[in-house]
Amino acid sequence: MNKMGLVVAAVLTMSPLTLGLVKDVQAAVKEQVKSAPANQPEQSVQRTFTSLINAIEQKNYNKFISQGNAAFKEGLTQQTFTQVSGQLAPRFNKGYSSVFLGKLNQQGYQVYLWKLTFKDGSDDILARLSLKAGKVGGFWLN
Repeated sequence: MNKMGLVVAAVLTMSPLTLGLVKDVQAAVKEQVKSAPANQPEQSVQRTFTSLINAIEQKNYNKFISQGNAAFKEGLTQQTFTQVSGQLAPRFNKGYSSVFLGKLNQQGYQVYLWKLTFKDGSDDILARLSLKAGKVGGFWLN
């Protein structure tokens, strides 16, 4: 009886109907993968990120804080910005690439993550941009 059940199961598993269903499921999955958007942030988010990086490259404090909310503007002094941009601007100016990693929802903010890789071979950086109502609430480079 065990052998008979095993034979029936094998026949059912390999039947043309089962194989046809598998092919239909595989085709549906491939179609969903093709139609899924690339893992990219919204254009406005990418523009904000690029603007912040450009402000660091140019050592432009006013440009850097211009898109921030009140807490962001108050929390980042020009002295701190000058110190950080002085360290990072040369690395950015030698060339870098960024790869968007994903988006998180945290405490009412949309948090976007990028991996920054530098052409000079120095350590990678994880960039974290927090937005709420279109304003920058935080920008960290770790």
